[in-house]
Parts: sequence; C-alpha cells; structure tokens
Amino acid sequence: MSAMAPISIPVGTHASAAVSAAKTAVKNAGGEVTGDDTTGEFSVNSPLGEVMGTYAVAGATLTVTITQKPFFAPASVIAMGVFVLLLHFVALAWSKTGPDLTTLGNFVFHPLAGLMILALLGVAITGGMFVVPLYAFLTTTVPKTETARTVAANNIVNSGAMVIGSLLAFALSSAGIGPVGQLLMVAVMCLMSAWLGWKLHLACD
Repeated sequence: MSAMAPISIPVGTHASAAVSAAKTAVKNAGGEVTGDDTTGEFSVNSPLGEVMGTYAVAGATLTVTITQKPFFAPASVIAMGVFVLLLHFVALAWSKTGPDLTTLGNFVFHPLAGLMILALLGVAITGGMFVVPLYAFLTTTVPKTETARTVAANNIVNSGAMVIGSLLAFALSSAGIGPVGQLLMVAVMCLMSAWLGWKLHLACD
C-alpha cells in the first residue's frame, strides 16, 4: 500500500453539498464514510484492494488525502515477464515453421500468428500497467515542489539503463546470442524491475 500527496479541490460556497455528494458516491460504491461536513475518513474496496483516505474542508477548499491504496506495478511487470517468455518461445519456434521474413498475409495465416499477437499484446498491456502507476507513484508521493526533479531523476536513470542495455545487447549479439535468446534476459530483468519497484514502494510508504 502507498499514500498520495493531498489533493485540493476548490468548492466555493458549496463545500457542504460537495462533501454530501462525495459521501453518497462512496456509499453507493460499497464504501464507508465517517465524519461530518468538515473532516472525516473514508474507505472503499476496489478490484485491486482497499482504498482509504481522509477529507477536510478549509474555507472554500476540499482537501482529500489518500492514505492507503493498492500498488500493483510489481505484479504487472512480473506478468510482462511471463509474456516476454512466451514471446521468446514463439519466436524460437517461428523459424522452424516458416521463413524469417514474410508478408503481412503470410504472417496472419502463420500457425503461430495467434500466439505471437497474444504475446505482443500482453507485453504492451502489462507494460502500460507497470509504467503508468509507477509514474503516478513517483509524482504523488513527493512534495509538489519536488515533482519535476523526481521525474527528471527518473528519466536520467532510464537513459542510463537504455545505454547499458544497448551495450549488453551488442555484447550478447557479438557472442552469438541473437534477439530471440536475448528475450530470456529481458524476462529475467522483469523480475529485477519488480523487486526494485517493490523496494521503492516500501521506501516511500
């Protein structure tokens, strides 16, 4: 679980109505709300886990703070590793049933086309499920004045990792390990990414 920076919502002179509407929405979603029109706490279940938070009204501003929420980026990157592994085995068997280069029509009717598309689609979806929550986590668990600096630091780390990855891929290719074999390394790196993501989560919780 992880906390988020407070979210301030201007409500003008309608603070009481805004709080009442929010309470109704939470209760309709099966959640619980305790408190009055000025301060309180809420909790609601989601398919990924329980979301908990507090709210407070100060003047014309409603401040909502999520104190506990699911963090599923590590699970997503592990799932991505599984799809990368599937992609490896499909690519390994691909050359045994057809030419390395082919046309779009031949690809569609290839016996392994369905598995190839499934693997690529799985990598794309689970990759997005990893990256998007991770960036949201990085930008909401730090003070607003540090958000740009945090994103910049993450981009520098990503750039360095891409350079190192390119050099490693070049070295493996020189050693006779082609792209298909290198997919195994990518799958292993997914496990490392999951571990690093979880360590980051624990450090910022």
